[in-house]
Amino acid sequence: MMTLSTKGFCLLVGMVVATASVCSANTNWPLKQDIDLSSGFGDYRPDHFHFGVDLRTGGIPGKSLFSPVDGYVMRVRTEYFGYGKALYIKGDDGYIYVFGHLANFAANVDGPLKAAQVASRRYYQDIEFPQDSIRVSRGEFIAYSGQSGVGAPHLQFEVRTPDNIPVNPVLHGFDLSDKTRPVFSRVGFQMTDDRSLFDDGTRKMFFEVTPDKKAGRYTLDTVLYFHRPFGILMDCFDRMRADGMKQAVYKLSVYIDDRLFYEVIFDSLDFATTEAVKLEYDYLEAVEGRDWVRSLFEKTGNTYQGSRAVSSNRGVFGLKGTERTGLHRAKIVAEDCFGNRSQLTFEFLWGPPGNVFTLDSTVSIAADNTQFYFSPVAGYEDLKIDSVKVFLNRQQLWGPPPTARVLPLEDGKLQCEVIGFKIRTAVLRLFLFAHQGCLIRDNLFNGLLVKGTGKISLEYEIIEDGLLVTINSRGTKSSKSRVELYYRDSLLGIEYPRYFNMNKYICFIPPRKKYARIDRFEISMSEDTAYAAVLSDSVHIVAVGFEEREDIAIGKFLTLHLGKDNFYKPRYLELKETSLMNRSRLGLNSAYYRIFPEAFVCRKDFDVTLKITSVNLLNHRSGLCWLDEEENCWVWLDDNQFEDNVLTAKSTGGGIFAAVFDHNPPRLKYLSVADGRTYGNRKLAINFVIEDTLSGIGDDEDIVIKLDGKWLIPEYDPETGQCRSKPLEPLSPGKHHLGIRVTDRAGNLAEQYLNFFIKQPRKRSNR
Repeated sequence: MMTLSTKGFCLLVGMVVATASVCSANTNWPLKQDIDLSSGFGDYRPDHFHFGVDLRTGGIPGKSLFSPVDGYVMRVRTEYFGYGKALYIKGDDGYIYVFGHLANFAANVDGPLKAAQVASRRYYQDIEFPQDSIRVSRGEFIAYSGQSGVGAPHLQFEVRTPDNIPVNPVLHGFDLSDKTRPVFSRVGFQMTDDRSLFDDGTRKMFFEVTPDKKAGRYTLDTVLYFHRPFGILMDCFDRMRADGMKQAVYKLSVYIDDRLFYEVIFDSLDFATTEAVKLEYDYLEAVEGRDWVRSLFEKTGNTYQGSRAVSSNRGVFGLKGTERTGLHRAKIVAEDCFGNRSQLTFEFLWGPPGNVFTLDSTVSIAADNTQFYFSPVAGYEDLKIDSVKVFLNRQQLWGPPPTARVLPLEDGKLQCEVIGFKIRTAVLRLFLFAHQGCLIRDNLFNGLLVKGTGKISLEYEIIEDGLLVTINSRGTKSSKSRVELYYRDSLLGIEYPRYFNMNKYICFIPPRKKYARIDRFEISMSEDTAYAAVLSDSVHIVAVGFEEREDIAIGKFLTLHLGKDNFYKPRYLELKETSLMNRSRLGLNSAYYRIFPEAFVCRKDFDVTLKITSVNLLNHRSGLCWLDEEENCWVWLDDNQFEDNVLTAKSTGGGIFAAVFDHNPPRLKYLSVADGRTYGNRKLAINFVIEDTLSGIGDDEDIVIKLDGKWLIPEYDPETGQCRSKPLEPLSPGKHHLGIRVTDRAGNLAEQYLNFFIKQPRKRSNR
């Protein structure tokens, strides 16, 4: 069986290599210059993978592009957003070659395109040409690079299979000179069970890695201790050259104890699974601008086929509970398409799911002298514990008391003798020191009273996989605690926080159906329900993603419409309404509505509706908006609609929402043609800038340019506001009339009309 599998694999590799060799002999890069990439295949984008590579054009448009293969033009597409102007060539090799963000096309494409635009009076076009109707040869001029669509001047270049699956261009005949190794920056670890926390009270931690003296080798100096399932996060990137732009690493492989554990490869991508980019990368890190953090374990809902766990553990260490107790060695190998490799190595200790030492008995020798006896759990020998110490907690600090000692007994048992005043209320914990200083915070065995102080405050935070509730205590003694969750005076459940120190108790609550609605927390510094709560706090927290369809109201007028299809797995949201005085002076047509957290992973956008209660003939000039707090400006949401005094739009996350008026029409500035002026150019360029304060330009039908009553093609860049056009035929001498109408998404209209003149051309002399 192994022999057959190996032969099959070798045959497949041979076919891939042969195909790449054939492509290499018959393909050229579309730019005749040294190729430099600004983005790579599989890079993170906010809602999709990057399907090709971005070729730098020196920051300017107008670079000549040439067909990389023999074939024919199969499609041309134009829009203001996305790819902008895009060209599709079907090669005789069967592959599809895509060129995005173009400025202009070759005449044999540009003519039919402009004819279609004029006939339909639409800039937006998606034209498919019959096979071989527009033939191109390898090396033939096809277009100019540009800045259309999204981004600075560059060329997006894609290679797709005959069935439209994007593949990595540098693996399909488009070679590059790359001798630069991938770079590791940080390694992270994420808890994946439904209760565990790191020692700082988080579910996710990152550590800086240390470059080794040997090139391409990195280490994590700290030996970490785990006893609950976890996944690995890797902050890493690749470059084509040492000072080049960052790109996604082509291949990442995780080895545990020299056995392949998980791997991900960016060979090909599928448009059907492009939303998986939010799971392949760490979405929250990417939102903060750290968009190179890769998830090296399988997250729920990830359908990207290039990621795979070797076994059913999904790349989560400890998931099955059968891992060997003791020291493990991990290695992460990063490799680019050209064989340049880097590797990160680190060690970690894996322990039993509970404490290593369990408390057997407590013996009071005197009022100020107590002895504690402990037994180890099975397998503790594999942890190679060097020493055990007793640590005392004071406020937030832990340290060894001078009057405590630990004595080893038979069979690995321990005796801890502690001498001191008020031992009963001293918070004591075993600290174990193992391989290379690995610290194990073990049994908290003394000092938690049955009932504690009432001097407490509450904090809570919704994180990506649950809810963190923190009790802050100002007491001088410690106790056990509990958190009661309510909805409309009904007790939903009780959770028991973990003691971190005298000032902090934290519990993690994963989304549960019984916590679908939470409107109150009650806190008690005792696990005994005979002691009443000492703190109550009102909240509005919902657990979403359990039901097929849910309509969740924030206040009386704003409603979220969502369900299972909007999320990869259930999660919590917190909802708040804030009424405002003089909101009309602020341009608002509603209260503020806030959804926490601001950023979270959605499978697809959810609908938001807001009922407008004020009687105002200009209500239709308002739209649902999201507040960009960093830029301190409102953002008009996509698909805004107004009907029967109800606003509807789509959102893909949280933050502050409100209905905002847009009374201001767009402004037309820097028009290149002046009223009453005479020009000698018979194909006079008509250029101007559109500025809009809020709602913006929706699509091509919102810009209408007419010259002498004839519709002109409006080429608009929404990022710069520049709009360009020119007559398709030379203008006749004499008077001409220009009209421009621009409508924003709120329906505000800007118009400009003027007359200009084209001078009579000079007659040539016969002399």
